Amino acid sequence: MALPSILPVASFADLLNVTDVSFVQGWQQQRSATASGETRYADRAPSLWKASVTTGPSLHAEAEGLMSLINSRAGGLKTALLFNHKLPFPSSDPDGARIAGYTPKLGVVTDRLHVAFTGFRPGYVLPLGTYFGIIWDTSRYYLGQLVEARTANPVTGAVAATEIWPPLPASISGTPNVIVSKPCGKFRVEPGSAFPSTSGALHTSIKFSAEQTYSR
Repeated sequence: MALPSILPVASFADLLNVTDVSFVQGWQQQRSATASGETRYADRAPSLWKASVTTGPSLHAEAEGLMSLINSRAGGLKTALLFNHKLPFPSSDPDGARIAGYTPKLGVVTDRLHVAFTGFRPGYVLPLGTYFGIIWDTSRYYLGQLVEARTANPVTGAVAATEIWPPLPASISGTPNVIVSKPCGKFRVEPGSAFPSTSGALHTSIKFSAEQTYSR
């Protein structure tokens, strides 16, 4: 059976024995200066996540298996779903048990940086920096963070409007599901970035970089 063009979490991200990971924003801005000495920046494209992943030592055969999956992404032609292993669940719910059985949804969108939510467990705590994901248009993945801490209404589970980053894409509409358990972005492994490194006689570690895409 052929591998899917987008490797799901269970087939790749969950297999990574991650020891170091960073998710940073890849700003796509132009800088200019005025005659009066003002410095100005302008967005030229959406800011997307860049990920750097390092795995712990695995047996050579296991590491070669992971490298085969990375190579199956054909450089930057195919994709895989990745989540930040440092914070796979809200820090208030470190194993996702409290949100299990609930299906949060996007609520009122004030603007693309301020949104509300519905359907959380009553009283559910969403700390500053919580990651959340939205799947839209069947196979497009938004990955964002809360830049304000919030607690769901103790009766209804609604979450008042909060600021987020990055901006919600304009094509997201309605009330799609909101994912806080291993929320993912769709990433392309940067060609040539995956590198296996031998650790002793029996083990290999792997390091690679990836860049987010909103493509289908």
